[in-house]
Amino acid sequence: MERPTLADNYEYVMQGKLYRIAKGSGHHGKAEIDASFGGLLMMLKGDPSYFKKYELDQRLFLLIRKV
Repeated sequence: MERPTLADNYEYVMQGKLYRIAKGSGHHGKAEIDASFGGLLMMLKGDPSYFKKYELDQRLFLLIRKV
């Protein structure tokens, strides 16, 4: 019998890699991070303080479920 995992609560789980980090400039600058999940690309924009803990080439997991 297998132990339950976090992935059991989602319909789709992907592993990807963070390949670009762009810091915002100015007082209201937005930062961007880009990740690739085997050809599916994702870009996130937001306040630079949200992205401080991310590093280039970091592995990421994307968990998706219907709401």
